Amino acid sequence: MLQQFDLIFYKGETPIARLIQRLTNSEYSHVAMVIDSLHLIQLDWKTPVSIKHLAYPIGQYDVYRLKVALTDQEKAKVFFFIREWISTGYDWKLIFSRFFNILLGTPIISSADRYNCDELIVDAFRHVGVNLLERDVQLTPDALSKSKLLFKVEAVSAFSRKNK
Repeated sequence: MLQQFDLIFYKGETPIARLIQRLTNSEYSHVAMVIDSLHLIQLDWKTPVSIKHLAYPIGQYDVYRLKVALTDQEKAKVFFFIREWISTGYDWKLIFSRFFNILLGTPIISSADRYNCDELIVDAFRHVGVNLLERDVQLTPDALSKSKLLFKVEAVSAFSRKNK
């Protein structure tokens, strides 16, 4: 079963998802965080930070889990951090600066009051002292999936088949 704070790495098939995958040399285009067995915290280019039902098609995502156990207090702080950003819009400045960084080597710049999917998750865990990435790693969904503090769990589709 999915657990709170599992990360869902999505393998999108839209033109934007494929562009993200190509530019970042990744099979993933998006990441969201599980808050309970049916709901995710997520944001994307067209939707601000929000709580959504898990609706990704089976087979188009992988589930990763923290290797470190969070205390109840740390879990509450992570959840509170995420909730504070509900309705926050997408950070287009960060996306465009990442794009130009890949193409031209220009600096990566982010907005102080906006997020994108991977940055929100990294900052939420960093808020309680869990650094999913080294400071010098360029943040992408793929880089996040390769964190030493995460492991890939059995596909959700396998859980669904076992429970039928």
